[in-house]
Amino acid sequence: MKLPDRVTICEVGPRDGFQIEPEFIPTEQKVEVVDLLAASGLERIEVTSFVHPKVVPQTRDAEQVMAKIRRRPSTRYAALVPNDKGAVRAVDAGVDAIHTVVSASESHNLANVNMTIAESIEKLRAVMQVAERARVPVACGISTSFGCPFETEVPIPQVESVVRRLVDIGARAIGLADTTGMANPRQVARTLEHLMPKFPGIEWTLHTHDTRAMAIPNILAAMELGVTHFDSSIGGLGGCPFAPGASGNVCTEDLVHCLHAMGVRTGIDLDRLLAASRRVQDVVGRTLPGQIVKAGTWDRRYPVPDAVAARLGALPAAVAVRLGAPRA
Repeated sequence: MKLPDRVTICEVGPRDGFQIEPEFIPTEQKVEVVDLLAASGLERIEVTSFVHPKVVPQTRDAEQVMAKIRRRPSTRYAALVPNDKGAVRAVDAGVDAIHTVVSASESHNLANVNMTIAESIEKLRAVMQVAERARVPVACGISTSFGCPFETEVPIPQVESVVRRLVDIGARAIGLADTTGMANPRQVARTLEHLMPKFPGIEWTLHTHDTRAMAIPNILAAMELGVTHFDSSIGGLGGCPFAPGASGNVCTEDLVHCLHAMGVRTGIDLDRLLAASRRVQDVVGRTLPGQIVKAGTWDRRYPVPDAVAARLGALPAAVAVRLGAPRA
């Protein structure tokens, strides 16, 4: 496999994950989680969203969360905004980056933000202007890039059309989102092979949901084509309230474990990340889908049973020591 030496992960759990929790998560707990995630070495965190409280009640405390987090110099703290009003709020709150979203399918865009794609892009043009004045970078996400829960197939030329319109209004960082986990590795590769040569200089991100257990295979397919930026969510939190069938994002600690096992660097302390995942489970009050927090890392070693140890003692020394057998 042709894999990059290093990748950058953006943690989206505090926004994409917490936004669909049925019970309001207290501000102090959100702040605690963000601080734990930053302390693990994550370089990018999507902290919250500046949307109308009636639309996403869970993020009605966006300003308070941004004001209370402990800023780690090497971490970029971002927020999702739907329009220029949200962008102004985000800038005033001191975000390091603004994230936006538009869908590749008309039906999902209408369900998600009650606008056509063309209307959304006009709104995003105003967001770009606010961000440019404030010198805050913008990353534009494209939902349903690999399939729509209402339309099923989303042709690559349709995705290309949305990318082109975003580039035309100034986008330099674009995320392709598999909103309901419909993608497969060959499709991801085919889409990126089509888009990347047409839009040189773009920072590409893959945003995957693990609805059908395909998230990490899809990420590996993107890595082989040179993509080095990925979104993930602590514990596998997440889902889209406006996309039937959507489940959580790819689990951050599972992804980091996979990358580290292959020798791909992330700058993240996996032990600290696992501790953050356990705390998030306490906060939401349930077991989350992540596997490594349950199973441990690949090099976890268990005690050798006494009966086995006795047999191992009779093996050649080099074999017995490697297997952990006691020596006389």
